[in-house]
Amino acid sequence: MPILAANWKMYKTITEAEEWLRAVVGRPELKRAEVVVFPPLTALHALRGRSRGLGLGAQDVGWAAEGAFTGMVSAPQLRDAGCGYALVAHSERRRYAGEDDRMAARKIASLWQAGLIPVYCVGEDAAERAAGQGEARLRAQVDTALDGLGDELGGRLVIAYEPVWAIGSGTPATPDQAGEALSLIRERVEGRCGGAAAARLSLLYGGSTSPASARGFMEQPIIDGLLVGSASLDANSFLAMLEVMVHA
Repeated sequence: MPILAANWKMYKTITEAEEWLRAVVGRPELKRAEVVVFPPLTALHALRGRSRGLGLGAQDVGWAAEGAFTGMVSAPQLRDAGCGYALVAHSERRRYAGEDDRMAARKIASLWQAGLIPVYCVGEDAAERAAGQGEARLRAQVDTALDGLGDELGGRLVIAYEPVWAIGSGTPATPDQAGEALSLIRERVEGRCGGAAAARLSLLYGGSTSPASARGFMEQPIIDGLLVGSASLDANSFLAMLEVMVHA
């Protein structure tokens, strides 16, 4: 099934989250896609048990199972709160919280140990792309995240290609550009972890996606789904993207 993930970032109160949920839950399209919502942590408890047909995820996770880490939330705690997924190393976490690929690797391992699915975000910025270093940056992000895993992934992995130069710009990558980047990522995973692991890998595109652009991305065979930011905040916009996705 295709994957449609909604990253709400630092938006929505609990009341607003519940209103969005009422507009989406029960739609028949939910049975034809893997739909995951990443609300702010404050809304997780309110959505738990009411999100029929939707998966719940956290926008970040700590790398340790427990400990004296004020402000962090562990993978076991997220599982206890009803999460099945967590974003790892989103570009905004890299930019504002100093996350790097090594930290991402620790977080991915922690999520696997707790039985959760990491959604690992990778992508080059405008300067790297202009310098012809985009592919090298993607290879480094994948290699570091999978370092030490040997021939097998530790669990199911979702990788989202979010070119930093496209996020929030209103101008997404083209479907061909996204397809090329994700093909490189799949090849890198296969080279490090084997064909069986690469076949279990799910690949998403994210970065200024919209109902108007969704079809073009989903027509790329390599793209399994979309990670949506601003366009997911409005329930009608999100449902329009879901409608496109299940009929692509």
